[in-house]
Amino acid sequence: MGIFAERLKEAMQQANITSAQLAKQTGIGRSSISQWLSSKYVAKHDKVTALATVLNVSPDWLLGTTDIATAATPEAVPIPVAVTPPPAVDSELMTLWEQLDTKQRAKLIKKARKLIAKSTEQPNAKQKKGKKKKKGKKRK
Repeated sequence: MGIFAERLKEAMQQANITSAQLAKQTGIGRSSISQWLSSKYVAKHDKVTALATVLNVSPDWLLGTTDIATAATPEAVPIPVAVTPPPAVDSELMTLWEQLDTKQRAKLIKKARKLIAKSTEQPNAKQKKGKKKKKGKKRK
């Protein structure tokens, strides 16, 4: 097991936090945390910083570059932590996107912008149509 994985696991045990709780508090995916714990990958700097903040340890300690585990006080070193996870991109959409050439991608972006613009205009258009129908009805 790699030093990052060992220290991440140790810090989680010390903080009495599960990988699911860590994922929620950091905005990092549970699968990423699982891969780090199994030594498949080592987290990038921004993720290490977020993990260290939540676990109250030093990012350098997590990475194994120092033996000092204590984190700096929050007043001394403000560390931004992601509050919400980035939106997931549909895997089918990614597969389709990767198959397109540059010109086709530009067309798709243009079409997507038109769809978004159209969806924001529709509520107003429906209201106008509804008003016209009400005016045209005869009352008995």
